[in-house]
Amino acid sequence: MKLNTHSSTPLYMQLKQAITEDINKGVYTPGEKLPIETDLCDIYGVSRITVRKAVLDLVEEGLLTRQQGKGTFVQYPKAKRELFAVNGHTEYMSELGKVPQTKILSFGIKPAKAHVAKMLSIPPESEVLELQRILYYDDQPLTLEISHYSLDLLPHLDQHVHNSVSMYDTIKNKYNITPVHNKKLLNMVFANVDEAKHLECEVGEPLFKVEKVAYDSQKRPIHSSFLHYPASRVTFTMDSSTS
Repeated sequence: MKLNTHSSTPLYMQLKQAITEDINKGVYTPGEKLPIETDLCDIYGVSRITVRKAVLDLVEEGLLTRQQGKGTFVQYPKAKRELFAVNGHTEYMSELGKVPQTKILSFGIKPAKAHVAKMLSIPPESEVLELQRILYYDDQPLTLEISHYSLDLLPHLDQHVHNSVSMYDTIKNKYNITPVHNKKLLNMVFANVDEAKHLECEVGEPLFKVEKVAYDSQKRPIHSSFLHYPASRVTFTMDSSTS
């Protein structure tokens, strides 16, 4: 597609529109690497300066993303996550009509560290199940989750951990315990090496860090979680009517 050099609209703006239209038409799909600068020059019949200006603008607008040493990629649509919601990842994906995808990195029984014990209202060194996993959205890592469950409240929970099984479903069905509300603390941090590896993002990329404690109807802490989301992949919404 060649641009109109006789138009009063600057070429870089025409190029932005052309690339945006091609993304919307599926010429370039989410997660796909954009052609290199010289190829874009040939495709659209413009100079490298025009390409750089258009691409930079689209990166700043969030339609494209740059990965150091790899190139420029079409950004995935941002997931919208209700900050006040009590539902787990499986329930969230099901509400969106998507198949839940998780990958367990590790799990096991450990003595609760002081900050975890405080969040769960249990004595330090009490046995907890620590579960680390990646939660996906459209085949892309959305969340790195580290959760702790009190084994005093949920004995033998470690025997029911599987990639394909919802933890909330397990807790409801095996223990007759249902999360009814939670407390969350939201902060911004920057990805370290391990977080960047698991989330497939750049070291130093901004992450939303959510510290969460879920409670049952008796106000007993069910679990605590630390969740890391790449800021480029999620938008948090807040609905004060959510119970």
